[in-house]
Amino acid sequence: MKRHPSLVPLSREHHDGLVMAQRLLHGRAVNPRVAWPSAAEEQVKRLLEFFQTELCPHFAFEEATLFPGLTARTRLGAVTWRVLIRDLIGDHRAMRRMIRELTNEPTTRLDERLPAFADRLGTHIRREERELFERMQAECSAAELAELGERVSAYSATRKAACVL
Repeated sequence: MKRHPSLVPLSREHHDGLVMAQRLLHGRAVNPRVAWPSAAEEQVKRLLEFFQTELCPHFAFEEATLFPGLTARTRLGAVTWRVLIRDLIGDHRAMRRMIRELTNEPTTRLDERLPAFADRLGTHIRREERELFERMQAECSAAELAELGERVSAYSATRKAACVL
C-alpha cells in the first residue's frame, strides 16, 4: 500500500534506520561510495551518534504523540491496537537499554551486540511499517490522518537531538 502523505516523513526516518541496521549487521555499507568504518568500535560511535540524532527524537515523537493518539482513539475496543503499541514501546525500551550498555561498555562483545541491536531495530521498523502504518491507513479517517500530518510536520521542523536514555 502506498504510504499516506502524513506518514511519509516517519517512513523516511524508518528507511534511515534500516540502512543503519544493515550496516551493523554486515559490518559494512552496501553502497561502495559510503564511508563506513570496518572497526567495530568505530561502528559503535556511529551508532551512538545515530541514536542521539535520529532514533531518540523519533522514539520520543512516537511515544508522546503518535501512540497516545492511537490508544485514545481505540479506548472502547480494538485491544490489538493497545497490544501492538505496548510491544512497540517495549522495543523502544529494549533498544534504549542496549544503547546504555554500549555507552557503558563500548568494546565488549561487539560481534554479538551490534548485530543484536541491528536485528531489533530492523524488526521493529518493519513491524511499524507493515502493521502499524498499514492499519492506520486502513482504519483512521482522513481527518485523523490530516491532523497527524500536521503533528508530523511540526515534529520534523523542530526535531532536536536531546535525548535521555
